Amino acid sequence: MKKTNKKSDVKAKLAYKKYLEDIGFCNVRITASPADITAEKDEKKYYFEIKMTKQANSYFGAATMTEWKEAIRNPNTFKFVIAKTDENEENFEFIEFTPDEFLKYSTIPPFKVYFNINLNDNNKVSKRNKALQATKEILEEFISFFETSKDK
Repeated sequence: MKKTNKKSDVKAKLAYKKYLEDIGFCNVRITASPADITAEKDEKKYYFEIKMTKQANSYFGAATMTEWKEAIRNPNTFKFVIAKTDENEENFEFIEFTPDEFLKYSTIPPFKVYFNINLNDNNKVSKRNKALQATKEILEEFISFFETSKDK
């Protein structure tokens, strides 16, 4: 029996894709980057980042720096979309936010440094994808930046 990913937002993306098509967007595509969905309308390209929740009253989530980079570069055509749904993910309510609106609800915690250790061969270092290889110098820069920014 195949396990399902309980955190998957595939149904939300499909429902929002249909919604966009219903309101006149064309070339609506579910993509991985720079946002979950891209679409076109009036010869403009739009970006939609879907954040799905089953919470009824409050939602605590995260947006990546990659998502924010695209949002800041395209403030007039980028939307963060909260996809509020039921336990069975059958009904959706979509709440759209511009990047400026979404900023009001966003905070930046102290940076995290992730690690990935092969417990069977700790001499084997995993390959990096989009992440930076941690170095003492980079960590010192981030610490300094964060501490300086907190004082603003």
